[in-house]
Amino acid sequence: MMDPKAVAEQLEQTFNKIHLENMQGIPILNSAIRIQALGFQLFQGRVIGIIIAPWLMNVVILPTEDEDWSHMNLGDKRPQKFLSRTYKFMLNKFDGIGLCQTHSLYSPMQNFASHEQALHAAQSFLDDLMVERDLTEEEQVDEELLGRVLRGEAIPEVNFDAIESAQADEIPDEGQREINVNAQKEVSRRNLLRGQLS
Repeated sequence: MMDPKAVAEQLEQTFNKIHLENMQGIPILNSAIRIQALGFQLFQGRVIGIIIAPWLMNVVILPTEDEDWSHMNLGDKRPQKFLSRTYKFMLNKFDGIGLCQTHSLYSPMQNFASHEQALHAAQSFLDDLMVERDLTEEEQVDEELLGRVLRGEAIPEVNFDAIESAQADEIPDEGQREINVNAQKEVSRRNLLRGQLS
């Protein structure tokens, strides 16, 4: 069993290295955000916490002593149930830690005006994650849909035209549009989550 404090320290070292060696000059970086591992602790036999970086905020979980994730492929997604609700996590691998699963909370980080604001958002998510609560109507739909997918049942068709039409009404400002375009050109989402360039 890895010590939560050791995991946090190793993640900070790994992400600082990624920042220096792979992320310089990438337009999605938020200079107000620094790299920090927050709230790493034991939860249901696993080490769990949040890594914050200028380009992402991810929940990270490590396997218990009895879990073997080596049969999974990097990028595979699996549901993980917590007291609050179920979230999908992606298999990842970090230097010094090995296999872990990550759930993206924010990427990129442009909406945070300060590091303290990012810390508050991360801590609020961790606090809510560990508390049992009633799901909202929207979350109940998400949970039901996820369950149907996992059971291999038919799922309702989605009207993508209606979604795209609604999204077109929410036109981002020029700065945000430029960030989104540059981000798509520079990095794929999977590589971004791993701190690698395409």
